[in-house]
Amino acid sequence: MNTAKRFSRRQFLSCSLAATAAALASCAPAPSAPAPAEQATAAPAETGAPQPVGKVVTLEWWSFGLGLPSDIWPHGKWEQSLADTYMKEHPEVKINYQALGWDALTKLYTAITAGNPPHLVLRGGIDQIIYALEGNCALEVELPQELKDDLPKGWYEGMLYQGKNYMVPFYVLANGMVINITLMKERGAEDLIPEPPARLWTFDQFLEAMKRCTYTREDGTPVYGYVISTQQTNPFYYWPEQVMSWSWGTDTVEFKGGKWRCKLGDEEGIAWLQWLQDLYFKHNVIPNPSGLSASRWEYWDQQALMAGIGPDIGWSKRANQKVDPETLVVTNTERNFDWIYVQTPVNKGMEHGYTWGGPKLDVNTVPYRKEPEAIQPTIDFALWLVNKDNQKFLAQYLLPVRLSAIEDIEDPMLKWHYEYYIPYGRQRAEADGGRAREVVEALELVLQKIFLPTDPKEAVAEFCATVEALDWVIPS
Repeated sequence: MNTAKRFSRRQFLSCSLAATAAALASCAPAPSAPAPAEQATAAPAETGAPQPVGKVVTLEWWSFGLGLPSDIWPHGKWEQSLADTYMKEHPEVKINYQALGWDALTKLYTAITAGNPPHLVLRGGIDQIIYALEGNCALEVELPQELKDDLPKGWYEGMLYQGKNYMVPFYVLANGMVINITLMKERGAEDLIPEPPARLWTFDQFLEAMKRCTYTREDGTPVYGYVISTQQTNPFYYWPEQVMSWSWGTDTVEFKGGKWRCKLGDEEGIAWLQWLQDLYFKHNVIPNPSGLSASRWEYWDQQALMAGIGPDIGWSKRANQKVDPETLVVTNTERNFDWIYVQTPVNKGMEHGYTWGGPKLDVNTVPYRKEPEAIQPTIDFALWLVNKDNQKFLAQYLLPVRLSAIEDIEDPMLKWHYEYYIPYGRQRAEADGGRAREVVEALELVLQKIFLPTDPKEAVAEFCATVEALDWVIPS
């Protein structure tokens, strides 16, 4: 298998800007014949009285934001407290914790492919596994049966990569769309609000709602049905567009005939791109996407956005949000409007809306093979992070991966997410083969082209050529 790296536009620039020999060396492709991943048999880390200290093992732990309420738990606060607690219980282990921003994705990529990753990263997924396999630092993990039995149905099986597991599950990122129902009622679109309990709707209903809710306020403020930006600072922010493509009935890529191919260039993909293009040029329900870098959530916070894709249960648990336990309508008490979670719209003939999430995405802890003496402590700490106490804490704000963590919690919103979002969860199609970053970077170029405007067939041609030229790691 050819595992030589091809650099994307952003990765090349990130390496070039370093302008040092060391940086260039760290960006060099990994060897084409990676060594087998080392396997660690995981046993839960014990807690209790500190044990006598011999040689201290130092672990480097990096983590991206979890989405906890920033006013209570700013990124890194809870994670550092976990590290501090673990070190008190295990004086033979020292943990150096580093909170990462999303601009550090290139840093993580470079460290892993250079064979010098942290010992573990939280919010890692399939691409981090592929990078580790190519950088000769992947670590196969055998999870305890007790943990496997405590996961949502199919979760463990969905974590496996080519029949092996390289991650420790942490939480569930199942989310979809929210809509401003106060705005819909004001604009006479109440009949288009998706009905409970599943809250399903079609693209025709969604478009009609956008049309009714797009207008200009008396003070001159424009209100739009939706927002599509084409100049994101982080290419992974284009996953909402991928969710929309799945729900339409197409996809960005697919595994067919023993290899990965571009699906966005098919008839359904072209139709979806045309639908997106028409949102601006025909229906005028979105602001001009060309060069737009403002996030859809900036519009949402101004009550200038009717719907968006992305928020998980944590959005309803933030400050100034009040949930009606009967209707699950959430009131933004600061800005005085109501909103609800709904499924992503789907075309007729499809069973349900697909939501973004899945065990192969960046909702897990990925350990890496470094010093031999650090392997078991790394696994132990990763398992401790997902113990029941930590998962119960997480259940206050997010969706824990351990089912036992919610057994005695009476939370209608939590129950609804497990009944209607998690079962409909859908990971990115390319998650099975990785290369997510390259795909979303190429997708950005497609979005930029169609709003120039460019004919969708022409706009997607380079995307398909890029996708089919990638060195995919083929699923077994």
